[in-house]
Amino acid sequence: MSSSFHLGAGSRALHLGVAFVVAFVILLPATSASAAEPAITIEPVYGFNPLIALHQGDTGSAVTRLQEALRDKGFYRGEINGEFDTATEKAVITLHKFLEVTRTGSFDALDWIRLALLPGPRIPIRWDEPDRVEIDTTRQLLFVIRDHRIVGILPTSTGSGATYYSVRNGRDVRATTPHGDFQLNWRQYGWNCDSVTGWCVYNYWGFTKFYGIHGYGNVPAYPASHGCTRVHTWDSDWLDDYLFIGMPVHIWRELPQVPPQPPKPLYQSL
Repeated sequence: MSSSFHLGAGSRALHLGVAFVVAFVILLPATSASAAEPAITIEPVYGFNPLIALHQGDTGSAVTRLQEALRDKGFYRGEINGEFDTATEKAVITLHKFLEVTRTGSFDALDWIRLALLPGPRIPIRWDEPDRVEIDTTRQLLFVIRDHRIVGILPTSTGSGATYYSVRNGRDVRATTPHGDFQLNWRQYGWNCDSVTGWCVYNYWGFTKFYGIHGYGNVPAYPASHGCTRVHTWDSDWLDDYLFIGMPVHIWRELPQVPPQPPKPLYQSL
């Protein structure tokens, strides 16, 4: 899978402006008496394919084009089948998280322009870490970087912040995800269930004794976990080809300030 984002080792954090394109909206009269609102047609915009709104259940060449565009930007890892299925819907939600717009599973007609004019990823440049995971808990996104290139942008659900009774601790605790700098230090394959809590997780990658990245059946568009970083099970399978023990993991709410790469010496000592 290719991605358009390359993080140069000597660059600073990316803050690219969003280009604005004006599209004209024409309200057409409803064609049937049962229609509650007039239909909306988006006039063509020069340089863009037809601006067609898409929703789960839609099929055809426009959906194929959407899947290919989402794949090329790193949001979609599913089959290119022309079917607006669950995996496609979740990729659209990931795009909305990335853009910090309302998180829906529907691809608005103007989303074609947003996707084509995608801004920079707004993650730190770590010149000394070509391979790493960045987790932005504000946008609820997980970035996988290999060789300074973003190879995948995954939707995630981290700690909800709610209070719950912990069977293991025998008291009420707060569902929080630890923030800071970690590394993947252990893993489990397939589904595994905790003998104390009964919770079952998939393809677990631990970055502390009690917290990790894992596949889960329910990964909403908002923080909902007990503290771990949830991803969809199909994304967890995809991660197996890119994660490794010892890989750095950075978790943050706001963009970290990372020291730039030191300048190269003007001469080398003998």
